[in-house]
Amino acid sequence: MKKLIHIVFLTLVLSQSVVAQDKIWQIKLNFKGEVSQAELEKSVPAFAVDFYEPYVKGVASFKEVTVFISPSNIKSIYPQGHILITDRIKKQEFSYTNGDDMLSQETLSADLPLLTAQEQNDNGYLVLENATEKEKIGNVDCIKAILKVVDPSAGEIAMTVWYAPDIPSYYLSNFPFLINLPGAVLKLDDQINPALGFEVAEVKEITDSKTFDLPPHVQIVNLSKSADSTHSEDISLFQDAFKLKAPLEWFSQKNETYGDEYLYGVKKADGSIVQPAIFYSIDVLNDERAIVSDSDNLFWIIDDEAKKINHVGFEILYGINDENMVYAIDDQYGIINASGVSIIGGLSNISNFVGEYLLFTQRGKQGLLDFNGKIVLQPTLESIDTDDQGNILVKDLEVSQETQQYSLEDFQVKYLK
Repeated sequence: MKKLIHIVFLTLVLSQSVVAQDKIWQIKLNFKGEVSQAELEKSVPAFAVDFYEPYVKGVASFKEVTVFISPSNIKSIYPQGHILITDRIKKQEFSYTNGDDMLSQETLSADLPLLTAQEQNDNGYLVLENATEKEKIGNVDCIKAILKVVDPSAGEIAMTVWYAPDIPSYYLSNFPFLINLPGAVLKLDDQINPALGFEVAEVKEITDSKTFDLPPHVQIVNLSKSADSTHSEDISLFQDAFKLKAPLEWFSQKNETYGDEYLYGVKKADGSIVQPAIFYSIDVLNDERAIVSDSDNLFWIIDDEAKKINHVGFEILYGINDENMVYAIDDQYGIINASGVSIIGGLSNISNFVGEYLLFTQRGKQGLLDFNGKIVLQPTLESIDTDDQGNILVKDLEVSQETQQYSLEDFQVKYLK
């Protein structure tokens, strides 16, 4: 007996508005210079060591980074396919590597604000000095200045920067403070070690509106939230319904959209996340498979190792026996088995009928399937329905223009031979 725990169908009304498209700049930065870890630790304050990681010999040094910049977003692409996408408006950063099936989400840091030389701050901050000289970098008008990164309790570092006021600021993973400058930095020379720095190799405007889209079909793990929620109410609904293989266990996390509700995910005993807390309901298919819905109202088949079986979320998914399910995506219906193999698809609709039959529609005509996806009645009828007494109502133009009434037994004899 399947256990339906908690399924909620949401109807989303989407509204569209026309907004002006942001101008997008693409820049390529070339890095120069290397430094040993030992030399670095001797020459810069401890708080600033991470800023120099791109230059460290044999660690994570890289030579080129491509950055896309708009007033609303930033995207930076690093060697080995690592990518950062930032939403300035929502102050969110997304990080992933090409090929990953998960990406992390964090709140954009507000550290190291830009202050004037006269302002005081007990925490870290930035100061721009001598910002009077103008120079073209990459054929773009820039202002040359001394940028100081200050930690009142640990010291400071300084670098010469050339920033373009006409291009929005950006940042890099090891230079997060660059986002607080009044324009995009197109050249940087370190003042402690002038051999270290970077300079733009290319600047151009592009028009690809999908530049800042997140990759499709990946799960987002919000690192700004504690993965180990202390909330335990109703976790037993998931735990008791569908047993996961050790060391996996269900956990819950408060839904940011609906504050009085919780979403569910899967973690290992050591706390590492296997599936983020995005699941809203669970319906058990058998001991090894369950159907879960997520916060976007999409449905997934998962196994007892918390692996998703379908690669694309379904708009409708429900079990019809211990092995097979009805699914729908993009208004196309079908039957899929527990292994994720579609038995039949491309139908206009599938719905429950009497007994172990499913009613389906194809090219405007109706027929019947069994629970194994076999067509037992070809789609030749105008309509098939039932009345309150359990009789079968059929409109078959080869028989009559009028709807005919049959008992289930008579219907089976006539149509399901």
